[in-house]
Amino acid sequence: MYLDPGFGGMLLQVIVAIAAVGGAILFSLRKKIKQLFSKNKSDIPPIANQAASTDNDDEAVDMLDD
Repeated sequence: MYLDPGFGGMLLQVIVAIAAVGGAILFSLRKKIKQLFSKNKSDIPPIANQAASTDNDDEAVDMLDD
């Protein structure tokens, strides 16, 4: 059976791609499991909390009026 030289490179790419996808899946699962068992469980994401708690909008408008 003859294997041309390009086959080795293709095989290496397939192995690297499988490892990358497997790593991404494991990272995602680890993050979801960690989030499942964390004590800080809130329905509102942290970014929404920050946007709702900032009261600097009035100060910015006052600065523009000058």
